[in-house]
Amino acid sequence: MRIAILQPPAWWRETPSDSLARALAVPRINFSDLIRAHLRQGTDLGIRSAEIMNSGKPLPDEIINAIVRDHLRQAAPAAFLLDRHPLNAAQALALDELLHELSTPLNSVLRLHLPEREVEGRVRRQSARRLCRNDSTHVYEPAVDTLDVDGACNVCGGELYQRENDKEKSIRSRFSSYEAMVEPIIQHYARQGLLVTVDAAGTPDEIASNALTALRQHQAST
Repeated sequence: MRIAILQPPAWWRETPSDSLARALAVPRINFSDLIRAHLRQGTDLGIRSAEIMNSGKPLPDEIINAIVRDHLRQAAPAAFLLDRHPLNAAQALALDELLHELSTPLNSVLRLHLPEREVEGRVRRQSARRLCRNDSTHVYEPAVDTLDVDGACNVCGGELYQRENDKEKSIRSRFSSYEAMVEPIIQHYARQGLLVTVDAAGTPDEIASNALTALRQHQAST
């Protein structure tokens, strides 16, 4: 299977795409991982990306498409799960052209639709999340974690704090931006008969299981 996944923000330690990639036994291609690799390796694309991001500007489609193109041409996977890409209609068109060129078109585009009741739960949970100032990989969520000392990291004792991205206003803004951004992509792939919509309520494993069933049904009907 070659799948692009459209999933809303505010996941935590694992997302449905992690679970689904394992279930399908295919590589998960995450744009965030690709850009980090270019930044770490100091490639031309990485240097250009760093200059743009350091100026406070978002990466343009030209750079984003080039990073995805570079990976898919080099890796040439016969099957994959593409996560966090495309993020707008122009990127979707560029991806279509690239995959046609590589003779690896998408089989399905999975849209994880989050019901309104779930959005409110996500906002509450993520806005309660705290990170360690000494090591941002130490993440604490009151719903699932118990602190040995209130306000301090269990691992190193560092101060716990709330990121700007985890504040309620920021989370709600990301949800609103995502819905506006993803609608043209949904229409684009629906017209091609590639869109599969699955309810995104539940744990990542539960969502991935439902998505796998829906994807197989879609594959069987096309």
